[in-house]
Amino acid sequence: MPRGADRVLVGGRIFTASRRRPWAKALAVRADRIVEVGTDTQVERWVDRGTLRFDLRGRVVVPGFIDAHAHLADTAGELGWTRLDATRSLEGALDRLRTAAGRMPSGEWVIGVDWDEAKWPERRYPTREDLDRVSTRHPVVARRIDCHMGSANSQALERARDLVGLRGFDVDGTGRPTGILKEEAFGKLHDRFAAPSAVIERNLPRVARMAHRLGITSIHDVVSVDSWRAYQRAHRSGRLRLRVRAMLPASTAASLSQAGVLPRLGDDWLRIGAFKVFSDGSLGASTAALSKPYSRSKDERGMLIHPPSELRSILEGAHRADQQTATHAIGDAAVRLVVETLAEVQDEAPGDRLRHRIEHYELPDADVLRRTKEAGLVASCQPNFIGQWSGPGDVYETRLGADRAAENNPYRRIVRMGIPLCFGSDGMPYGPLYGLHWAVNGFFPDQRLTPEQAVRAYTAGGAYAAFDEGSVGTLESGALADFVVLDGDPFREPKSIARCRVRETWIGGNRVFAR
Repeated sequence: MPRGADRVLVGGRIFTASRRRPWAKALAVRADRIVEVGTDTQVERWVDRGTLRFDLRGRVVVPGFIDAHAHLADTAGELGWTRLDATRSLEGALDRLRTAAGRMPSGEWVIGVDWDEAKWPERRYPTREDLDRVSTRHPVVARRIDCHMGSANSQALERARDLVGLRGFDVDGTGRPTGILKEEAFGKLHDRFAAPSAVIERNLPRVARMAHRLGITSIHDVVSVDSWRAYQRAHRSGRLRLRVRAMLPASTAASLSQAGVLPRLGDDWLRIGAFKVFSDGSLGASTAALSKPYSRSKDERGMLIHPPSELRSILEGAHRADQQTATHAIGDAAVRLVVETLAEVQDEAPGDRLRHRIEHYELPDADVLRRTKEAGLVASCQPNFIGQWSGPGDVYETRLGADRAAENNPYRRIVRMGIPLCFGSDGMPYGPLYGLHWAVNGFFPDQRLTPEQAVRAYTAGGAYAAFDEGSVGTLESGALADFVVLDGDPFREPKSIARCRVRETWIGGNRVFAR
C-alpha cells in the first residue's frame, strides 16, 4: 500500500496532454508532484487519513497553461501607464492621454500603450500634431500594441533629437519629424522612459496573480537585463509564484558563455531559456519583411533588422555555444531567411538539436514548412492574433491582401507536417482560453486545430520548447502538479471555448487561484 497522497481530485474529465494516455478521471498529488493519474478507483488507493479529497463533479482538468511567448515583466513595469487598447477612436485615445497628463506634474512622461489604429474609424497612426493636442508641457509617447512602433509629441521629440537619422525615425518631405518612430528608433526612445528594475520587481507578484486567474502556470518571458535582475530578486525572496523561463537578449549570450554560465541554468521556478533574436518587425507597423510588397504599396516590403550575414553570425555564435535561440520572424521573407540560416548553421556545426525556435512564424510556405521540419525547429505561435487581426478588413487583410491573409498562421499545416508547435500570447492579450478559441475556430481552414491539438500546443508544446517535457505540460506520474480546473468543456463545446472560465489554478500541488 503506497504512502498516502496529500490530496486527490476525483470525478473529473482530465485531459493529460500525454500521447500515451490522453484522458483520465482522477489524479493524486503528494508534495509538489503527481503520483497517480487514472480512474477514480486507481487514485482512491492513495487516500489515507491525512488526504484531502476534492470532487471535480465532472469538470474538465487540463495541464497548467504555458504561455510560450510572454512579456509579463514588461507588464509589471507598465502598471500605471495609460491603457489605450479599449479606445474606439483616435480622439478617444487622445482624451484618455489628456486625462492622464492632467494628473501629472509638468515635465513628466505621459505614456500610453497598446493603441491599435485598425480598431479606429480614422485608420491611421497618431502623429506629433495629434499628441501635441494632448499636452505641450509633458513629453507624450503612445506605443502601438505590437511594441514595434510608437508616436511622440514635440516635447518627446525634443528629448530624442539625437535619434534623428536612425532607421525608423520618420520625417516628412521637408525633413521635419512626423512623430512616428519604428523599430530601432522607437526602441532607443523606449529605453528612456522604461520602468527600472525595482518597479518591475515590486509589481511581479501582482502580474503573477493575473496569470493565475488565466490558468497560466509557466511563462517563457522575453526580458531585458533589468527584468532578469528583478526576477532573480523576486525568486530569492520567495515571492515568485510562477514558473519562468527567461528569454534574454541575444546581446547577452556571448558574455554569459564567456563567464561559463551553462545553458538553461536555473531551477523549476526560474531558469535561463532561449536567447531572443529579431529578424524583422511587425505587420501592423509595415516592418515585417515580405517577399512581395504590402498590399497598398508599390514597393514597401518591410525591413530586416539585421543584414543576412549579421543574422547568421548571431545564430551561429549561439549555436556553437550550445545556446538555444528564439528568433522573431513574421514576414515570409524573414521566416525563410531564419529557417535557411538555422538549417545551414546546424549542418555546418552539428551536435545536439537545440530546438531553436522561430517566434510568430506567421507566413511559412510549403517549402519553408518542409525545411523547418527537417531542421528540427520549433514554431512558437500566438493564436490570439487570429482573433485580433485576421477578420475581414482587419490588419492581416489590409496589409497582405485577402489571398496572403488566408495563408497566415497555418497551424493545421504545421501540425500535419509534424513540426513542434507551442502557443503563447505575446501579451496581446494574455489569456490562453481566448487563444485556444481562435486556434480551433479560426477564420480560415489552415488556422483551425482540434481542441486536443490546440491544448497540447498551449501545454506540452511549451514544455518541449523549453526542454521541460516530463516535468510540466502533461499530467503524468512524476510530473509537477501544475493544472487548471475549468468551468465549461472546450473539447465537447469547441465553438464556445471563449466562454469557458478558469475555476482553479494549481502550481506545484498548491491551489493559487480559486474563482
